[in-house]
Amino acid sequence: MSDRETLKAELKKLSVKATQAKMDLHDLSEELPTNWTSIMVVAQKAYDVHAELERKHRELKALENA
Repeated sequence: MSDRETLKAELKKLSVKATQAKMDLHDLSEELPTNWTSIMVVAQKAYDVHAELERKHRELKALENA
């Protein structure tokens, strides 16, 4: 598998994780004030996966422009 194909596969998996993290954050917001203590954990997870998704998008763009 080429680097480009590998990155695309990683992006697909990360996209699914990012969508789930977004939904987890949304669900938590609807449950507030119940489970308010998990705000930081859920938000950090969403932040981390979206940051990784953005990094991988930049890697793919750089690879395609090379």
